[in-house]
Amino acid sequence: MILRFANHPTARNINSERSILTLATAAVAVLGAVAKLAPSAAAQETADPMRGVFAVIYERGPAYDDSKDITEQVSIEDHIAYGQTIKDKFLAGGLLGTLTDDNVLGMVVFEAENIEAAEQWVSHDPGVENGVLTAKVRQWQVSSIRAYQGK
Repeated sequence: MILRFANHPTARNINSERSILTLATAAVAVLGAVAKLAPSAAAQETADPMRGVFAVIYERGPAYDDSKDITEQVSIEDHIAYGQTIKDKFLAGGLLGTLTDDNVLGMVVFEAENIEAAEQWVSHDPGVENGVLTAKVRQWQVSSIRAYQGK
């Protein structure tokens, strides 16, 4: 059975209400899709803006001796041991590339209160202090990460 309201006096109101309901439903669907794709402003405002995850990219420094392997560099053992000082804030770290491709040697990812705290920690790294390594600290706005334990 098909009901037709075209000639009925309230047909216009029903059709208007349907249009409004359809538009409202579409708007809610669009807003829901946007919320899934991008963090909401409210979530960003309530999150601690200072605390974060930081990636440190280590490169050859001015004191790096190209005639030696990375494991033979001055202060490299102290550099590795220093990484243990961030304990449970440490998320990942290791060598990058083949060590002969370019100046980039490795990366460390860890949590810190803010970029200043991350930079301060890196400035006390024995490899950086002795010029064997240089380091660039970048805040990493992690959207996804999967646990990995290499063998």
